[in-house]
Amino acid sequence: MHVRFASMALSALLFAWGTFPIAAAAASGLDPCTVVAVEMMDTVNSAQARPGDFFRFQTVNAVTAGARVVIPARTMGYGIVAIASPAGREGRAGSLVLEPRYLVLPDGTHLGVVLNHHTNALERTGKSGDAPGLLGAIPVPGVGAAVGIFNYFHNGKNIEVPRGSVFTIFPSDDPSVERCQRHPSY
Repeated sequence: MHVRFASMALSALLFAWGTFPIAAAAASGLDPCTVVAVEMMDTVNSAQARPGDFFRFQTVNAVTAGARVVIPARTMGYGIVAIASPAGREGRAGSLVLEPRYLVLPDGTHLGVVLNHHTNALERTGKSGDAPGLLGAIPVPGVGAAVGIFNYFHNGKNIEVPRGSVFTIFPSDDPSVERCQRHPSY
């Protein structure tokens, strides 16, 4: 009997914990499509970052619902490096995808967030500093080989999202936030 009660209590607790971020967003009185400006607190570079690393960001301004401040200015948030690949030989540029995850509200609760892809994504592709590839196609003796050797030993550029970079998020991680992204109709 005690095992059954403990199992039911644990199930109820896990269910409540899993729905808490959605409940917190709904209880805040904010529309899930509210655009919240945030800035990077850490510099993240594709040369050093690894998938699974965390990064910090903070809100730029206070976010209100009516006259009540729901998210104070400079509320700290955390995200995770989803993809990171350093630049490589043959002019291959680095890649970096950052995913903001949540804000830590003053009472310690976590408010799940989603990146606003409509205005500025934290997904970048670097540019290569190599000589133009067209030079390799010019039939000048020795030039094609020189460009090939240059590209082989020359790395592309890494991606860096510096501290202070501003981007926007939505204050909910519920799947309904997809409607806020304003995807073009095809």
